Amino acid sequence: MSRRFLVPDQSSHTADIHPPFTFAVIGDLHYGFPLEQTGLELGSSRNLSEVERFAENVGYALEPMAESLKEVSPDFIVHTGDLAANENDQAEFRAATQYLRRLGKSVLFARGDKDDGAAFDQTLLPVVSTVLGRPVDQRYYTAEIGGCHLIFLDTSSWDPEGSQAEWFRSALRHAEKRGGRVFVFGHHPAWTVAKAFYSNRLFCEDVTRTLTEHQIDAYFCGHTHNQNALWHRTGHRATLQFMAAPIGHPDELPTPLQRVQSLLVDPDDVMDCWPGYLENTAPGWFLVRVEEDGVKVSWNHLNRGPELDVVWKRPGHVERFWQVRHPEDAVLISRDLSTIRRISLRFCAWDAIRPGKRVHLNGIEVGQLPPSARFAPQQIDLPMTATAVLDVINRVEIDAPGLEASTIGNIQLEGVLPGGRIVRTRPTGEVFTWSDRWDLWRLPDLQKVMPGRPLRTLLSFQ
Repeated sequence: MSRRFLVPDQSSHTADIHPPFTFAVIGDLHYGFPLEQTGLELGSSRNLSEVERFAENVGYALEPMAESLKEVSPDFIVHTGDLAANENDQAEFRAATQYLRRLGKSVLFARGDKDDGAAFDQTLLPVVSTVLGRPVDQRYYTAEIGGCHLIFLDTSSWDPEGSQAEWFRSALRHAEKRGGRVFVFGHHPAWTVAKAFYSNRLFCEDVTRTLTEHQIDAYFCGHTHNQNALWHRTGHRATLQFMAAPIGHPDELPTPLQRVQSLLVDPDDVMDCWPGYLENTAPGWFLVRVEEDGVKVSWNHLNRGPELDVVWKRPGHVERFWQVRHPEDAVLISRDLSTIRRISLRFCAWDAIRPGKRVHLNGIEVGQLPPSARFAPQQIDLPMTATAVLDVINRVEIDAPGLEASTIGNIQLEGVLPGGRIVRTRPTGEVFTWSDRWDLWRLPDLQKVMPGRPLRTLLSFQ
């Protein structure tokens, strides 16, 4: 296979890059084909609605993003993993690389959990070798560009006692001796902001320990399809984490994340946070500008442009953390209850596949939860009869179907008032589980429910 498969000759080197320069960070392309091109049938174990969603995303998100990137013209691009929609579809993988080739820029890659190892080795590592002008034969590597140290991790295969973990610590020590800025790229987040358990626990625990001993400028990741930025305390240091994904319809009204999901990070360790948006509702990407004496990171929505700017000179010492503020939701008062035009229930769940999760609102059955997995956000409409029992503070009970080891969180009621105003209860901070699967995560708000017993919680509009 040609070592110049992806990157054009005129942009296949980085030795001439010096500050000021820019690079774009994108991730989770999940480049997909329409269902009729995948060969999948209705009996396939793969989620067919997800297949269609990723295929549609090419037209309404990825192609517009390509035009935006061409206009901005960064010096190079970083992809943080999950290139194709189907990890075993080589045609999709090739199409994704061709998409990136059309951008006309050098591209560096971190491996995602959906990136087939052999395809990554055979297709992307030769590209990385061409960009850096030296052989790269491991899925984790460093790049020295413009006086900066770029460290790429394979977070899916992380072993705290393994060679990669020791290599990472050595790379950080080397960067400290050499001086210069340090940017780290991986697929899984070091701190999961909202999607409970949707990361690599061993990676999270080990890397956050390592970052208490070494200062970096920023860590860029993806995986959860959220858009957010976190300035997090790590011991006596502080670390920036940036997460983005170009998935979602850019014309839809985005949903601010903290209004529909509880943030999982300890507020005592958060120096500042842009919660961003619910996964798959606001496609975007980061632009990083490196000056001689400072760095600026901007998150760009595909249609609306920059909605976040983070600026610093010294690593860990942020001078500007600006974010777009959205109008607050409406506040529900008692006399509004009779005017609600629509009521729905939001939730997220792991391993909640069996039917029979009946939902009771203030003692009245109002529906059942559909199958759900991987803590993906779900929203179901409740019958209008539910408005008859709706109150400012509400008792919600969800039945347990037999002995299923499922997990449910972010339970929330959402109503629509006349004029389209939205009212919401606060999402449950607790994550309820009938499983022992998550014990090692030590999530403070994890609530164990006895097998066969229902989940019970209170949801308040105030």
